[in-house]
Amino acid sequence: MIMHREGRFEKSMDPDAAEYTASLKEDIKLFTAVVQVNIAHVQMLKKTGIVEKSDAEKILRALSELQEKDPEKLDLRPELEDIHMVIEEYVKNKIGKEAGGKLHTAKSRNDQVATAIRMVLREEILEIQTLIVEFIGEIIELAEENTTTIMPGYTHLQVAEPSTFAHYLGSYIQALIRDLDRLEEAFAITNRCPLGSCAFAGTSFPIDRNLTSNLLGFAEICENTMDATSSRDFALQTMSNLSILMTNLSRLAEELILWSSTEFDMISTPDEFSSTSSIMPQKKNPVVAELERAKCGRTVGDLVGGLNIMKNLPQAYNLDLQELTPLLWDSIEQTKSSLNVMKKMIGKVKPKPENMRKNAVKGFATLTELANIIVLEAGIPFREAHKIVGQLSSLANEKGKSLENLSISDLNSASEKVLSEKIDISESKFKEALDLDNCVERRKVVGGPSPQSMEKELSKFSERIKKIENDLKERKDSISRSLKKIEKIQLRLNN
Repeated sequence: MIMHREGRFEKSMDPDAAEYTASLKEDIKLFTAVVQVNIAHVQMLKKTGIVEKSDAEKILRALSELQEKDPEKLDLRPELEDIHMVIEEYVKNKIGKEAGGKLHTAKSRNDQVATAIRMVLREEILEIQTLIVEFIGEIIELAEENTTTIMPGYTHLQVAEPSTFAHYLGSYIQALIRDLDRLEEAFAITNRCPLGSCAFAGTSFPIDRNLTSNLLGFAEICENTMDATSSRDFALQTMSNLSILMTNLSRLAEELILWSSTEFDMISTPDEFSSTSSIMPQKKNPVVAELERAKCGRTVGDLVGGLNIMKNLPQAYNLDLQELTPLLWDSIEQTKSSLNVMKKMIGKVKPKPENMRKNAVKGFATLTELANIIVLEAGIPFREAHKIVGQLSSLANEKGKSLENLSISDLNSASEKVLSEKIDISESKFKEALDLDNCVERRKVVGGPSPQSMEKELSKFSERIKKIENDLKERKDSISRSLKKIEKIQLRLNN
C-alpha cells in the first residue's frame, strides 16, 4: 500500500480505480517544475529551522540527483497517483523514510501542483508571446513591400471599397498586438505563487512564503490560501486569450484559402505549405491554413471544456481540476504549432496585384468615393448622393458597363432619375473619383490605407514590437535569475 493511504484505509486502491484517477502521463510536463518547487520548499524548511539542516541537505541532494533523470524512466505505477508521489517515493527510497518523510512537511499536493502549473504556464505564455512577435515581424515585412498594392476591401464578402494589401495585413498586426496585451495580463495573474497554502488553510509551521516565492521567480504570492489552491481562473484566462488569438489566426487562414482560390485568385500560397490531390493532379490545396482553421475550433473546445469543469466546483480543491490541466496544455500546443507554421508561411505568400486590381474594378470599389466627391463638388446631402450613385451602379449592371467605362453622362442619367436634374460635377472630378489609386491616396486618415498613412502605421508597429521584445527578454531573464538560485543550492550540495 502507498504510504499516505496507510493511516486512513485498510485496503489498497482498486487497480482500475488507481488507473482511472492517476495523472502520471499528464504530469510528466510538470516534472522539472515540481522538483524545483520541492527544492525551494526544502531550502525554506532548512532556513526557518523547521527541518534539521542535515536532513534537509539529504533531501536536497536526492532532489538534485532526481532532476537529472528522465521522468519517463521513473517508477510510474498508477497506484502512485501523480508525479508528486513519484518524487516523494523516490526521495524516501533514496535516503530513507525518516529523513525522506520530512519532504512533505508544511506542504500539500494541492499547493504544490498549483505552483508547478503556474511555473510551466508562465514559460509557455512567454514562448507564445515570442512566437507572436516573430509572426508580426514577418507580416510587417510583407506589408512594407505592399503599401501601394491595391486590393478590394470587403464587407459581407462583397467588394466594398479599395484598400491595399498592406492595410489588410495591418489589420491583423493590430489584432495580434491586442493578443500580446491580453497575454501580458494573463502572465501577470499567473506569475503569483500559491506555495505555502498547503491544502487550503495554510499551516501552523512558521514557514516563509515570500522566500519560496522569490526562489521560484514569482512576482508575488497568492495571499488567500483557499483561493491559491482551488482557483484555475488563471488557466482559463490564458485559454480564453489563446482562443481569441486562434480565432484571429483562423480568420487570416480562411482568407488565405479564399484569396488563393481560382474564384478570387489574388494571392499565391507557397508550395511548401500546400498539398495536392491523390486523384486530381491540378490541385493545390491550402492544407496548412485549413488545419489552422480547425485547430482554432479545438482550442475553443478546450476552453469550453475547462469552463464546464470549473462551473459547479465548491471551494476548495477537487480532483476535477486534474481534468482541466491537459486541456490547458492542449490549447498551448495547438496555438504554438499554429503560430510556428503560420509565421513561416505568411512571409512566402505572394500577392497578385493585377488580379487584385481587376477584382476591385469589377466590384465598383470606388463608388463610395464618387458619392463623397458629389457631396463636396455639388453641395448636395450625402444621402442624395448615395441614391444617385446607387442608381449609377444599377444602370452600369443593366448595360454591362465596367467601372472603367462609366462616363459623366451615365452619372447624369442616374441623377435625373433620382433628382430629375443633372448634378454640377466636372468630367475630371468624376474620373478622379473613380480612379483606384487616387481613391486610396485620399484616405490619409490615421490608420487609413493611403501609402503615407500605412508607412507611419507600420513604423509605429515596428517600434511597439521592439519594446515588447525587450520586455519579454527582461521577463525571461528575471525568472532565469531566480531559478539559478536553485541551481546554486544544488551545486553547493554536490561539491
